[in-house]
Amino acid sequence: MIHRIKPHQIHNTALLFMLITPFTVLFYASYVFNPENAGNMYLYFFQVIADAIAIVIVLTLWLTILLDLIQPEYHKRQQKYDTAWLTKNNVSVDVLIPVAHEPYAIIKETVTNAVLLDYPHTVSILDDGNSKEIKKLAEDLQITYLSRPKRKKQFAKSGNLNYGLQHVQGEFFAVFDADHVPKKTFLKELLPFFENQNVALVQTPQHYGNTDNFIAEGTAKAQEIFYKYVQPAKNSYNATFCVGTNMIYRRSAIDTIGGIPLLNHSEDIWTTILLHEEGFETIFYNKILAEGRAPESISSFFRQQNRWARGGFSLFFTHNPLFIPNLTLDQRLQYFFSNIHYFSGFAILIYLLLPIIYLLFGVHPMNVLHNTGWLIHYLPYFLTIYFLPVFLLREYKLSMISVSLASFAPYLQAFISVVLKNNYKWVATEAKTVSFDVIMVQIWPHVFIIALSLLAILVGWYNPEDFTTTLVTTFWVFLNAYFLFVFLKNGLFAQ
Repeated sequence: MIHRIKPHQIHNTALLFMLITPFTVLFYASYVFNPENAGNMYLYFFQVIADAIAIVIVLTLWLTILLDLIQPEYHKRQQKYDTAWLTKNNVSVDVLIPVAHEPYAIIKETVTNAVLLDYPHTVSILDDGNSKEIKKLAEDLQITYLSRPKRKKQFAKSGNLNYGLQHVQGEFFAVFDADHVPKKTFLKELLPFFENQNVALVQTPQHYGNTDNFIAEGTAKAQEIFYKYVQPAKNSYNATFCVGTNMIYRRSAIDTIGGIPLLNHSEDIWTTILLHEEGFETIFYNKILAEGRAPESISSFFRQQNRWARGGFSLFFTHNPLFIPNLTLDQRLQYFFSNIHYFSGFAILIYLLLPIIYLLFGVHPMNVLHNTGWLIHYLPYFLTIYFLPVFLLREYKLSMISVSLASFAPYLQAFISVVLKNNYKWVATEAKTVSFDVIMVQIWPHVFIIALSLLAILVGWYNPEDFTTTLVTTFWVFLNAYFLFVFLKNGLFAQ
């Protein structure tokens, strides 16, 4: 039978905000990018940078979703879901589970459920932690245990996967991270898509079940727009990319590109780009078929975000998709849109610091003193940008705002590391927690901004030049500090 993956329908109010977004953005841009409205020229320079980054990111999200919504149905790719093909061909499939020092209980749950998948398959644990417990688990479940020799333990997850591929022969292979538990029907639902011989990858969403934790909840909500709207939209243009877990590859396609790219991070998106360069197709199957664990602590959250940001910046600077000739125009744009998201770290930091600077020194990047023009242009823009995610997700969580605001630190750290070409040591998101000293190194920017915010409020109200501007600025400074404080409070408690 033919099964069509239906595009996610958005609420009418969300659609309204989608339609008015470009107008409010352009209205605001006409003011902020006009030098005649500048205040302090040095600060204005940073205001323009931050707004340019924010506007580009917002418009790329808007364009991706809107183009998918207005695309005629006959232009949308139709996916085959034919179980008869699967029964007739009796294809062989391997399940690979790379692990590296994650807690035993988490690994056990994933591996046990992988064994129970309801289509004939083999399961291999790829243990870079060389754990006797994990080896005993594999023996008890009568599955394959593989651990790379110490001299070969390079390139983190990508090296581990390639080592595993040397020991399996299936026509297809599924990959699950240690903390992503597959549902029983995973293989039966995805394998039929490979009846199309040009399909190299079928990807499903990352979904998190541990959202009773503050940071995990915020991480999950922050990614929800991507999996509900962005990946399905990319699917319409054959631009869906791998997210590292909960997917199936065609083995022959991976062999065509020489295996999984040997990198210390972000091997997933690099693999997909190489597949697309070779003309293969990828599919996003918009159904939750595995349940994972989002990071619950500051350290694990920063590891995850830093790793993803490194991938985005690495592609941007070393293999920029805009200039890859073998990609279609749609694919180039979609990869580029995803890469530039991580530049938001610069915008967030600038937005955090500018109101603090005003309260401390009485200088502002824009001519806002006794001037309502700024507010008239800014307010529609702000309301649109703020409420669009609200209506897309049907809710807006404090945890989502806090973790999104705090992400500037790992993003900027990743940018500096990529530019300086620093070596990267891969550590699993769910690996054991690190020392408090290391945590303090990670969070000192947030602590510094909170302390500076409180000082700025005291100084700003000592002798305010403009009551209204000082009041509005104080509101933003206090709110930003509160979001960061909540992030630290909940994150440190979870360490």
